[in-house]
Amino acid sequence: MKIRDLLASFSLLFFFVDAGALAENTPVSVTGYSGEVQCQKYANTTPLCFFSNPEDLALLPDKETLLVSEFGDNHGTEPGALVFYDITTQTRRLGYSGDSHEQPTEYWGDKSCEDPPGTVFSPHGIDLSQRADGRWQLLVVQHGGRESIEFFELVDTDRVPRLLWRGCAVASEDTSLNSVAAGRDGELFATKMQSTSSSWNADPGSPSGLVYRWSKRSGFDPVPRSEGHMLNGIAASKDGKTLFVVYSGENLVKKIDAQSGEVLDSAVVKSVDNIKWSADAQVLVAASFTGSASVDDFARCTSAELGVCPIAFSIVELNPGSLEEQTLFYDPNAPMGAGTVGLKVGSTLFIGTFSGNRILQVDMAEPGH
Repeated sequence: MKIRDLLASFSLLFFFVDAGALAENTPVSVTGYSGEVQCQKYANTTPLCFFSNPEDLALLPDKETLLVSEFGDNHGTEPGALVFYDITTQTRRLGYSGDSHEQPTEYWGDKSCEDPPGTVFSPHGIDLSQRADGRWQLLVVQHGGRESIEFFELVDTDRVPRLLWRGCAVASEDTSLNSVAAGRDGELFATKMQSTSSSWNADPGSPSGLVYRWSKRSGFDPVPRSEGHMLNGIAASKDGKTLFVVYSGENLVKKIDAQSGEVLDSAVVKSVDNIKWSADAQVLVAASFTGSASVDDFARCTSAELGVCPIAFSIVELNPGSLEEQTLFYDPNAPMGAGTVGLKVGSTLFIGTFSGNRILQVDMAEPGH
């Protein structure tokens, strides 16, 4: 997808957000800062300014280390990386950048995928889970060189964690993947946001994507009735029977049956991005863009020199049973914008972004402004 079309897609999301806000007489705005924001503590927030586009986050089993997906871009022209962040020592360490030539001893993905992605490796959505044999599996949406789900094994979790590449599952042509969630028995679920050939002026009322189920036996198959507009984040219940899927272009989070695709429930959340389980797996945490923005605003956010993307956001908590929503964090003056993911670890909230040099750490035990 060309950058113009990507930016237009983001702008289209904000068309839906603005329309909903106007209907409710709710003001929407871009954040109050310019993007040239100093890396200083503000109220109950602390910016951690040594990352590159930390679009998605996962918590390691030790509960003391974050795995960070440093986003390159949607069309595979800019490489990214997977990095570890030690919460206690506040140190960042490279986990995987695609330049490993070590061949795996076993393959978890398609039989036809035998080689690592290489230096064009560009990660996006990630999901960390335990396989049936107890080993830790990291799934990564990847855009560089191929549109794929990359499989990694997380090892040495009690010492210095490492990632071993375990293969991939290559998506069909004309597919732009976004997020991934592990199912049962080696299955996974992934969202197709739209086609790579989609035009910026495509009919916003027509479905642009769907949910895929992948298994080693049958490859990628559509989940029935999962079509919708601008699918984004996805999370799966522990038993793999229920999916929580973000339909950004519809301002909805849908709870669907993983087999039949039946919509069990839905909640209106403006311009949602990623959705993740909290560290205790009791609630779902989602990021929501709350401001209005144009293609030019998002173009500024793709600038390599910009430390902060000046788009307002909130982090919301959803009850997995009722999908009742509660705001966890909202502060348009905080030293980071365009939050795409929230990871709740006890009383601390870590927030990532698709564009910027920082993760925002929020101490929810302290009062904010």
